[in-house]
Amino acid sequence: MVGPTGRGNSLGAALGYLMRAQVTPRHRLSSYSAKHWHAQLSQLTGTRRGYEALESAGLDVKPDTLFKWLSDPEYNVRRSYRDLIHTAYENVAIVPADPIPDHVKDGQFEISGRVKTGADERERGTRRAAPPAHRWTSR
Repeated sequence: MVGPTGRGNSLGAALGYLMRAQVTPRHRLSSYSAKHWHAQLSQLTGTRRGYEALESAGLDVKPDTLFKWLSDPEYNVRRSYRDLIHTAYENVAIVPADPIPDHVKDGQFEISGRVKTGADERERGTRRAAPPAHRWTSR
């Protein structure tokens, strides 16, 4: 049974390909692209997850203050609050990478093809790459 394979023009590229095939990398949700604090706050207050992110970021304001901010995009919100809104927005927008599965962490992999490490470049994992047979004799 053939396991997962990685391809690339270097060992690092092949390992990177293998990892991307086995693990969902960290990525940004495409629906989170707002730049202005008001648009970010509006999007965050539209979901429970957004409210939780605001709370986790440390935004602690009264509901009527939040209502004033949401009703007027030109409202003069302190820089520290805008920073907290931005932090909460980024925390919701970024999806963390999946943990590396045990079968990848603890697995055994075969390396084949041309492998270069510094000045050492050789063919690996093929019949041509097999080391020469040594004959051992005892005296």
